[in-house]
Amino acid sequence: MFHVEPSRRATAVRSGGGGAVSPELLREVLAEAGIPVFPGAAERLALHANEMLRWNRTIRLTAITDPVDVAVKHVADSLLLLRFAPFPGRILDFGSGAGYPGIPLALYLPGARVTVLEASVKKCAFLSRIRGMLQLPNLGVVQARAEKRTRLPLPPHDHIVTRATASAAGVIPLLSPYLAEGGRFLFMLGPGARESAPGGFPGTVTRRERFHLPRGMGEREIVEIEPA
Repeated sequence: MFHVEPSRRATAVRSGGGGAVSPELLREVLAEAGIPVFPGAAERLALHANEMLRWNRTIRLTAITDPVDVAVKHVADSLLLLRFAPFPGRILDFGSGAGYPGIPLALYLPGARVTVLEASVKKCAFLSRIRGMLQLPNLGVVQARAEKRTRLPLPPHDHIVTRATASAAGVIPLLSPYLAEGGRFLFMLGPGARESAPGGFPGTVTRRERFHLPRGMGEREIVEIEPA
């Protein structure tokens, strides 16, 4: 069971920009979020984050570059999905970008098969690089763009997750062909993408939870939807 408490800090605390994401910082941030850190996890999460920042100098992977922001808004934010465990079977991370939340999930859920789907060739090169660096045999990288007219060669997935890449009304019809029977969608919403009352799509909101991010860095909401 994962328990997320509201941050006790009234304002966000940042490092001032620059520098690396240290394993110690990640342990602190994840502990504040109520997320356990198993041996070696912080080091591997830091390796992913710092390689992202290195690649970001030449390839646009993220607008978030401050180490504390990365630890909170990428790593801890991704792992808040663990509140919706268990995750048996296959997980599809739609529009993975720099690998959040797919890569942290693959690290924390070695028994699940995680596929990161990304349209950008350069971003997929980065994702493949991270897969090798972290030695994640349960991670698959697929370079493709999901379109209504073309069916991608993907197997059915039990869980499809996305971090506010598009509205639920647009994503569910687009990705339903890749969802296994009895599967679910998990939408991770920030303040700019949050829907007060998701609607206009075939399905049922079965669960929704709002979380306070560590270091007073705002709120996130995760909405679980089972399509009709």
